[in-house]
Amino acid sequence: MVKYLLPLLLFFAVCTGTAQHLNSVDTTIFAGEEYEDEEKEFTGAPDTTRVEVRNFSPTDVEKLKADPDLNYTQPPTVAESLWDRFKRFLMWLFSTLFEKATTTDVGRLIIYLSAIILSIVVIMMLLKVNAFKIFYSGADSGKQNYQVFHENIHEMDFDSLIKEASEKKEYRLATRLVFLHALKILSDKQLIDFRPGKTNHDYVEELSVGEIKTGLNELSFYFDYAWYGNFTVNETQFQKVKGTFRFWKEKI
Repeated sequence: MVKYLLPLLLFFAVCTGTAQHLNSVDTTIFAGEEYEDEEKEFTGAPDTTRVEVRNFSPTDVEKLKADPDLNYTQPPTVAESLWDRFKRFLMWLFSTLFEKATTTDVGRLIIYLSAIILSIVVIMMLLKVNAFKIFYSGADSGKQNYQVFHENIHEMDFDSLIKEASEKKEYRLATRLVFLHALKILSDKQLIDFRPGKTNHDYVEELSVGEIKTGLNELSFYFDYAWYGNFTVNETQFQKVKGTFRFWKEKI
């Protein structure tokens, strides 16, 4: 058994020596390669740049600190009252709205529409026109109850009624009475069929084309202008209505 044990020990000894030799060779190779890489990495020309050290001038620093244009701190608002804050908010709001109104198409359109509406309001105020009554009357114009001829025109003394309204300077009422007088004349001559529920335009359409229809249509215009438009009728305008009525009456 000893003769087998000796060769086995020699085999292990040879293998161990061979492995140590290989490890030492590999380490030397890799160490040499690493050393060569490090030498290649740091090879190059040395940095010869000259650095000039600069210092801040205390005088210049104090001058910059004293410049108010470089003071970017906002003033404290703690001491502001609620009224001051509200005024500052209104100023900001109006400036923003003005900027939007003058720099955008929608804003300019709103300005133009506002100017047109304001002009119409001023004109209506100068003419003393009641816009609400005009729109209210216009809303009722298409209804069947658009009628003001509830009186029995055949029992009315129009000459006396027109004279009385004129003396009281109620020219709007007098204009209406003149138109009713014209309808009575046409009804007496059987040129129209006077009935409650009919409008002044219905009576105009019953007449054939001619001076009688043209005159009644003009009187109807004055009647609409004064009664439904709620426009103020002065004495000069009423005299024009009376002159139209007299000229029209002569043509019948």
